[in-house]
Amino acid sequence: MLDRRRFIGTADDYALYWVDVALLEGATLIGHKKATEALFDQLAGKTPHVISYFSPTCVDRHLGATAALLGRPEEARNHYQEAIEVCTKVRFRPELALTRLGLAVLLLEHYPDEKEEALEHLDFAINEFREMNMQPSLERAMRHKEILGA
Repeated sequence: MLDRRRFIGTADDYALYWVDVALLEGATLIGHKKATEALFDQLAGKTPHVISYFSPTCVDRHLGATAALLGRPEEARNHYQEAIEVCTKVRFRPELALTRLGLAVLLLEHYPDEKEEALEHLDFAINEFREMNMQPSLERAMRHKEILGA
């Protein structure tokens, strides 16, 4: 799809941002770095923090995951922290839990001295996933906890 969008990243690109957010999420999940980089550059700082056209989501969480995939841990951390602020303010509980899981994983992988903070985020996410019956996310969070032996 991106190959057909030769104007991506320019003022001449007229794609709807919610479509780009969905594409960014998919590209990040499958690890398609070329697509994630183009979409990251297209979206970063240019879209609302929260969108809800078809599937409510926090854009900053996706930008954090993408920055992590692209090997930009400090940018990822900043986006995750922004997502936490936004999700807390608007009481977007599922996205807050997903964001805190993403931040926990980032801290564990790139900031080993901050293991305690990572565990706090991980424990928060696990509790929220349990309460909201978000089983796939709970299982993912539990795998990280098991890896730590915590």
